[in-house]
Amino acid sequence: MNTEATQPPRWYWIVSGLALVWMLFGLLSLIMDPMTSEEALAEMSEAQRELFEARPAWLFAVYALAILSGLGGTVALLLRKAWALPLFTVSLVAVVAQFVYVLFILDAIGRIGAAEALPFPLVIFTVGALLLWLSVHANRRGWIG
Repeated sequence: MNTEATQPPRWYWIVSGLALVWMLFGLLSLIMDPMTSEEALAEMSEAQRELFEARPAWLFAVYALAILSGLGGTVALLLRKAWALPLFTVSLVAVVAQFVYVLFILDAIGRIGAAEALPFPLVIFTVGALLLWLSVHANRRGWIG
């Protein structure tokens, strides 16, 4: 096998590095979430506070699964390992499950409005879908294996 042909292009490394930074911010958010202070809760609107407090414990586990599998997928990209693909798949499924529950079961859209409830979940979903696509593309090109 010609190793030159399987070397990822420069943009692959840039995107993988940016993905690592993104996932580390996600990890920081995951760590900080249960540490939300009473003062921070008091600064939220009543609807935001109700949503925050209505989340069941299992949803936090799904959140952790999304972040940790995404972080693992990113590390796999950087190590050029094919296990990026299943990890990003798990991450994206967890993201969808988490946001379907929050947006529709907890009715975040009805409580705080679509303009406030939708943008960040859409960004997170889009980034997750693009990272899954990148892992599929990298696998097909022989950049990971």
